[in-house]
Parts: sequence; C-alpha cells; structure tokens
Amino acid sequence: MTIRDEIKEIIRNNHLDDWLADYPWLIGYIGDPSASIWFIGENPSLSGVKAVDKRSPGRTENLQWNSHDGDRLLREAITEAGLKSGPPEAEGGWRCYITNAIKEPEIVAVRNEKKRDSQYWKAQAERRFPVLQRQIDSGNPKVLVALGGQAFKIINYMRKLGLRYPRLEKINHYSYVMFRPEAGSRRGPRHPDRISEFKESVLAIAQRYDA
Repeated sequence: MTIRDEIKEIIRNNHLDDWLADYPWLIGYIGDPSASIWFIGENPSLSGVKAVDKRSPGRTENLQWNSHDGDRLLREAITEAGLKSGPPEAEGGWRCYITNAIKEPEIVAVRNEKKRDSQYWKAQAERRFPVLQRQIDSGNPKVLVALGGQAFKIINYMRKLGLRYPRLEKINHYSYVMFRPEAGSRRGPRHPDRISEFKESVLAIAQRYDA
C-alpha cells in the first residue's frame, strides 16, 4: 500500500472530507525520502491550498510548500543551505524531504481554536502516526526537524505512541517568521534579522547532518 493509499484509507475510515478528490496534488510530502534531513510541518493551510490551486494552471505536487511568502522563505533557506538545487520554486533538485505530521488541510484560525483542546490534535496524531512511521521506515532520515513548536509537540506525542526516529530538532516555523510578531521582542513579521536567523538555523542543520 502506498502512502497515498494509506491517506485515502484514513480519510474513508474516519469519515473525513476527501481533500485528495479536490486537490490530488496535496499528498503531504515532497522531496527525496532517502535524504538525511527531513523537515516536518504541522499540517497544510486550507486557505493557502485553495489560493495556490486556483491560480496555478499546472497542478502538480510542486504546489506544496509553494504558496505564500512563508513557503518561499522555507524554500530559499533550503536552497541556500545546499539542500536543493535550481530555483527555490522549481520542481526537483531536492536533497531533503518535507512532510507534515498531520496530513489534513485546515483553515489556520479554525484549527488554532480547535486545538485549544489538546484531545483534538492528539486524536489526529493517533490516526496519523502510522503513516509518518511508514514514511520514516521507507526512507533514511538522520534527523527530523520540527517546523515550529506545535509540530515538535505532535512528534513528541507520536513518540509516546511508538513513533521511532533517529533524532529530533526544532526550528522556528517559517510562517511565524513572516506573518507573526516575535514573542518577547519588538521584532515584527518579516524582520530582516529574523529571516536571517531562520536561514542560519536551516544552514546549521545542513552542516550537521548533510554529510
């Protein structure tokens, strides 16, 4: 059974909205699974998915992590760190892998409200961790890099459920850098120092694990 088949089965068994019927390109992963560095996000933004699908004539898997300025920051950082060749927005050239812990797309504001109850995201993690485990077992990661605190929390919860992986690190979420003010400082969204620090964090990961 492929990862797509497993996702479809989870959609069917849990009576979820079948986003793959509307967005067949939204498989929740991109890049090279044999790469040593895996970036793990929380889940797709449904508003971003709708926007990029509407304006893109060629609906391929490369639309993933290719929607807004936050996505562009992630791709730029990955490319500048030597983990992708070619233009950041282009298909192919990956020397890393990107996936989501939770595959279901949701409106960010709606999800943020729902996950105030930890049982909401824990239930998602419980049905999703076998898919992530299958991805890990089929690849060869040296490290999982959680993109943001919530992804880090979800992966740690999955570990309690039995998820096996070699190592876990955390960096800021690209959307946090580009769209939200920094907690505890006066640095706002898109602050050049925050952008530089994000890129430096990706470069540091590449230097440690891309041998």
